[in-house]
Amino acid sequence: MVLEQLYSSKWIEQKCRYAFLMGLTYSIVGIASALLLFPKDPGLAAIAFTSLLIVPSLNKIMSIEQKQAAAEEFSVFKVFTYHSDVFKVYLFLFFGIMASFAFFSLAWPSMVTSKIFEQQVNVLGAAGQAYYSSGVFGSLLVNNLKVLVFCLIASLVYGAGSIFVITWTASVWGTVFAIVANNSAHIAGQNPVVYFLLTMLAVFPHMFLEAAAYFIGSISGGIVSKAVVKEKAFSERFNKTISDGLVMFVVALIILVIAVYIEANFAGKFVGLFGLR
Repeated sequence: MVLEQLYSSKWIEQKCRYAFLMGLTYSIVGIASALLLFPKDPGLAAIAFTSLLIVPSLNKIMSIEQKQAAAEEFSVFKVFTYHSDVFKVYLFLFFGIMASFAFFSLAWPSMVTSKIFEQQVNVLGAAGQAYYSSGVFGSLLVNNLKVLVFCLIASLVYGAGSIFVITWTASVWGTVFAIVANNSAHIAGQNPVVYFLLTMLAVFPHMFLEAAAYFIGSISGGIVSKAVVKEKAFSERFNKTISDGLVMFVVALIILVIAVYIEANFAGKFVGLFGLR
């Protein structure tokens, strides 16, 4: 693939911050392709095209991570030291994708609302209820657990298959936060970009933790998937990789519970503090 030559997997893992540029570039190409081929309903097609561009690089990175997990001496306390690079890749990639969808939503708000990212915009009502309602911890936790488990299963089956869910989440957050910023800026007569940054600041605590849980769950599934294919079942290398993946998934669960608690109890206060609507 031509674009894959611009962002090789080894280079991205060594220079994690450039994953932001990869996410930004691939998502712009994905959005443009969707608008060209599916002009009447490009929202989900943009997610699919973006994910297809990213999967080859992530699959190669997962193979590198699995070899490292199998070769290193297993330690609960060193698991995240071993996989810190790939976590950063997911993080910067996520923010790159989110930035591109936010840019389109800030630049052309009326077109985005009515046509381009209609599926993403439809999430806005549910997100608003989460921010301004109390006692929603249980329902939020169940919904987010479903996403986390799907990230795990998709990674187990497809290697880097969870990237579709992660790309979808990044597109929703980028689009929704940009629309909230546009609405608040219009009411206040201020610059939408400033309000977008304020929105990001308001939601960052739970957004970062929730996204981190999905990344860790995806990584755990991805390395286990590679182990099943490449290692002999129940061998020492296989067992070390499985243990590595299980520890990561348990940590992902803990982080997700913390993220949901913050979202259910404090997100509305943070949003209101910055005067966002």
